[in-house]
Amino acid sequence: MRTRRIPRMIVSISLTTVLLVTIPGVSTLAVTPGVDIAVPKVTVVSIAATLAFNPPVSVVEQGDYVQWNNTGGGSHTTTSGSPCLANGVWNAPLGPGVQFMRQFVETAGSLPYFCTPHCGLGMTGSVRLTTPIAVQAADNTGTLLLSWSGGGPTYQVFRSSAPSFVGSLPMAPAGGDTGTSFSDPGVVNPGAVNFYLVMNK
Repeated sequence: MRTRRIPRMIVSISLTTVLLVTIPGVSTLAVTPGVDIAVPKVTVVSIAATLAFNPPVSVVEQGDYVQWNNTGGGSHTTTSGSPCLANGVWNAPLGPGVQFMRQFVETAGSLPYFCTPHCGLGMTGSVRLTTPIAVQAADNTGTLLLSWSGGGPTYQVFRSSAPSFVGSLPMAPAGGDTGTSFSDPGVVNPGAVNFYLVMNK
């Protein structure tokens, strides 16, 4: 019996997501940004019963979103500015059950925020905004090699068979959290798809 090797196709989908697919006899692949891929990303900040933003520091790329969710019973705000001094970039009330989402397109850097009624009690947070992560993909004799620039200084890589990445566990880049490459020799079955997401850690 003679076996035929099915070519492995690597398609760069966006600045932060790579799609790896094996399709017999197919040379192109179309996807819909925002539907078939996981960008832009949304980082969720929760407010529960304690007077704290969780996580207190959100690390996102330019163009990504932060969503604040008040799951507790108290009333809060997310107000931009150094603790207890608003700077007018954003200000949103967060009553019980309320959500507020904002896209971050400012210059890379740290954007502090606070809860107006509870700032004096230490209810503060910040968004660390980085440049976008630009990912390149290559097939090195059957091994996927991802490399990237931007973002940082630490990274994590996710692999999933679905674009939602639900249940995916983070993997460390080559050389640890500060590495800027990732190698995956795993086999992709014919007709199957692997999605890869490189994110700030």
